[in-house]
Amino acid sequence: MSGNRSKKWQKALLKIFLGLTLILPSCTASPEVQFSRLPGREANQGLVPQEYLCPGGPLAEVPDPRLAQEICAFLEQSGMLGGIPMGMASALPMVLNEPVQGYLRTFSGSQKGNFQAALARSERYLPMIRQVFQEYGLPQDLVYVALVESGFSPWARSPKEAVGMWQFIEGTAQRYGLKVNEQVDERRDPEKSTRAAARYLRDLYLQFGCWYLAAAGYNAGEKRVEGVVNRHDTRDFWTMAQKKLLPQETCNYVPQLIAAALIAKNPGRYGFTEIKYQAPRAAAKVRVPGGLNWRWFANSLEMPEKEFLEFNPELQGERLPEGTKEYWLKVPGNKKRQADHLARLSWRLGKMASLEDSN
Repeated sequence: MSGNRSKKWQKALLKIFLGLTLILPSCTASPEVQFSRLPGREANQGLVPQEYLCPGGPLAEVPDPRLAQEICAFLEQSGMLGGIPMGMASALPMVLNEPVQGYLRTFSGSQKGNFQAALARSERYLPMIRQVFQEYGLPQDLVYVALVESGFSPWARSPKEAVGMWQFIEGTAQRYGLKVNEQVDERRDPEKSTRAAARYLRDLYLQFGCWYLAAAGYNAGEKRVEGVVNRHDTRDFWTMAQKKLLPQETCNYVPQLIAAALIAKNPGRYGFTEIKYQAPRAAAKVRVPGGLNWRWFANSLEMPEKEFLEFNPELQGERLPEGTKEYWLKVPGNKKRQADHLARLSWRLGKMASLEDSN
């Protein structure tokens, strides 16, 4: 009996919620942009009108009963009444307008080779990225920011000196706790940079209340997007893009992200049928003294330096950071025992050197 009463209360609350959301403004419902539904996407896969996710812009029109039922199903199936904060979606909001369709054609046409190589590389890092994004409560489709930014390459460097899979400039990287110095550039560390990107994207969403504007802020910088919001009194990304209120690169960025996510989630639909996905590396961590010559360590493991750097792409120079007492190196799982032996040896040699210096 109490269960039925609870369900009635949930449905009553749901109706109240739907009624309230009808007066919420939209961040994407621009009259000049024609949206269409994606074929084959059901309500429980994250397809929910933008006025239920983003503030700003003109008032939303009252949906028809079928749309209300679809939203109801989405909310129930995604658990948004069970503790998930309002405004947080299980996936990035998807639209299929002309800019998005244009990049679908480009990525599956003239840029198909590069895009396929990026998709193949993606599976090496996606399990880790998805786990981190889940920890931070981010829509899983935001993992494809790394696809647009770098093609999932830790070694990527832009003409503007943005570095790594998430293309951090030095100032933003240091703001989010990444070290950039002569010994290490943690913008190239896949896990550390992913955690920094997750915190940055979360902060951008908290600032703008809209995933599209969060993505635009990631590309152009939050101050530039905030300036457009304040000067033009709009939170509608598509209006900003149509009126060229943001840099052209940023106007293209959100459609690229949506198109990349659509292809990555269903590559066969877009002609990507022969992708040889790279498997995640089986890596183990070894604690070594700070200041250690990593080239000696790699050579002692009989690992080519290039291969060793594939496991530790943040390293630069010849030595590990000397200002830290210890450093965690990553090695192939099958070399863990040998690496542990070398680590113990390096700690003993370090103690012997310290004793000699004190004498």
